[in-house]
Amino acid sequence: MAKNISRKDFLKGAAMSAAGVGLFASGLMNAAAEEEKPEYKNSSNWVLASQNVKWDEEHDIVIAGYGMAGTAAYIEAVEIDPNVDVVIYDKSDEENAGGQAIASGQCVIFVQKDDIETFRTYMRNLNKPQVIPEEDFNWLTNEFATDLEWIQGALEPVGYEVGYSGGGALRWGTLLVEFPKLEGADFVGATGHFRKKDGGIPFENGGCWNGFAAAAEYRGAKPNYSHQVVCLVQDSITKRVEGVGVKKPDGTVIYVKAKKGVLLATGGYEGDMQMYRDFNGGDTIYNAGSPYVTGDGVKMEMAIGAQLWHMDNHTMSCGYFHGIKVPDYETCFIRQFYMKHGGWMEVAADSTRYYNEADSYQRQHMKYYSHGQYVDVPIHRSQPVHMIFDDDCCKAQPIVNAWIGWPVTCRNPYHWSDDNSVEIEKGWIVKADTIEELAEKLGRDPEALRAEVEHYNAMVDAGEDADFGRDITTMAKIQKAPFYAIEEFPAMPACSGGARRNIKGQVLTWDNQPIEGLYSAGELGSLVCNLYQNGTYLHEAICSGRAAIDTMLGGRAELKSSAGGEAAAPWAEAEDGDYSVFVTGLHDPYEVIFTIKDKKLVDMKIGEGKENMFMTDEQFAEFAKNIIDTQSMGVDAISGATIDSQAITGGLMTAFSHKTS
Repeated sequence: MAKNISRKDFLKGAAMSAAGVGLFASGLMNAAAEEEKPEYKNSSNWVLASQNVKWDEEHDIVIAGYGMAGTAAYIEAVEIDPNVDVVIYDKSDEENAGGQAIASGQCVIFVQKDDIETFRTYMRNLNKPQVIPEEDFNWLTNEFATDLEWIQGALEPVGYEVGYSGGGALRWGTLLVEFPKLEGADFVGATGHFRKKDGGIPFENGGCWNGFAAAAEYRGAKPNYSHQVVCLVQDSITKRVEGVGVKKPDGTVIYVKAKKGVLLATGGYEGDMQMYRDFNGGDTIYNAGSPYVTGDGVKMEMAIGAQLWHMDNHTMSCGYFHGIKVPDYETCFIRQFYMKHGGWMEVAADSTRYYNEADSYQRQHMKYYSHGQYVDVPIHRSQPVHMIFDDDCCKAQPIVNAWIGWPVTCRNPYHWSDDNSVEIEKGWIVKADTIEELAEKLGRDPEALRAEVEHYNAMVDAGEDADFGRDITTMAKIQKAPFYAIEEFPAMPACSGGARRNIKGQVLTWDNQPIEGLYSAGELGSLVCNLYQNGTYLHEAICSGRAAIDTMLGGRAELKSSAGGEAAAPWAEAEDGDYSVFVTGLHDPYEVIFTIKDKKLVDMKIGEGKENMFMTDEQFAEFAKNIIDTQSMGVDAISGATIDSQAITGGLMTAFSHKTS
């Protein structure tokens, strides 16, 4: 006979049953975890829950990416704590390492300490109309003015130095200010370049990354090449990033725990053409940098809910360069900036010229000034574009740049032939006996192209480019057969889109809260969001890599150098003699004459136009004495004569190209 059970017995039995089910389920889950880890299925799984992951390795810090930011971060980490356990993963193989850093122009900006405020004004104007938090500006500009000795100290043990990119010592006044019409452009800066000391060359292709990679490896870095970080591993409850998934060269995925944090230093999305199309528009835009920079960091940040910014920075930080894409390389060459022979032109879709193709746009990162704004060179709006040139031009020099762009700066660089003959033989350059035949090979209207070449040649005869104002000294007739053409595409050496981070390197959510355990550095989420001043990206990569590590470890490395952390004066390489320059203070211009002896400034005096100087003789004498005594421009302005003081200091930066005796 069945027995009725009490409510108490029912609840007791139910609890026991539930416990049994729970233990059974738990056993199944544990068995599954032991037998099979959660696989990184495909590129849609950019974030996994740590509760479902069995860790294969555990380290203090995981660095994803071994470019400028990654190397700087490693150096900072081991200088703070020599016992810290740092693992580095890089997507590229060792032969193709270096990221965007090795493909860049190898310049690093430095700012004189006394001119930080002026530089901040310039930086604000560069980034308009975007608004960057003042805290971010203050942090970055201060770093640019104060970390030279840390960089020198990092490089010194491996025989690298910080010099001027044009050769000789790092000197104040050597910076090419790219946008001189902006307020603040008169700050005192220097263009740094990292090269082997006593290496016998003023400029080393890839030198900045080469130096920092050597410095990191000197301190024990062992980068794991051909290891792609494919996902973040996040605690689904606390939301802390606990580690990463890493795809090994054999295709298997391991899970690596990071006790102190994960640093994403994977660069931008230059190598993912679809991301370019989605975020920026346009059709065919080629990467001039590393083929391994494909937006992996951006995709992980998007998946975890990070706040994105500057994603549309396609022609803002850098205008489009003129890229030459050939079948043998994933990324493109950059067309030569300065052509020795003038027998060339560029034509747009309708086979007519579309701008002054010989101007020095690279001095503003492919921008030009128009109607009160710096705007982009219009190659992306003119496709298809071809460079048309004759035999004299072809034989004068390589048509590609030899010092910027991945194919010529990577560890196994391509050496373009001096007369372009090898590339003609390869079929990279189209050759024809007549302009009409050339047009047919290009798929263009033969009559239209012939008419444009004749029009160009007629302007050469007339001594004036009536269409676009090209300097006549850069023009010559396109007349000697055979004739040649090569297609040009919009090319990007850098972009700055990614997750927003704070000055501690912490990646932020959409409500500006840090995502615990997740950091970023370098180009990925850069502060740069409009016009780009040369040297900013590489230096920001160093600063942001250090900042992230400082936060993780709660410290700050201070490196010393025999170089002393100070750039040389502008006259450090000048020959003995008098140098003259006209400066403008409150009134009309007046002449300042500087005398150099044995690489030192020994005298300053006023020449013509003294009546235009607001500063008194006594004030000038005091100001000159301060500069001469310190052999530095970093002296205080004279009270009551600030404008003249600034004018004279500015003159010091330019005077040494005007020797008078």
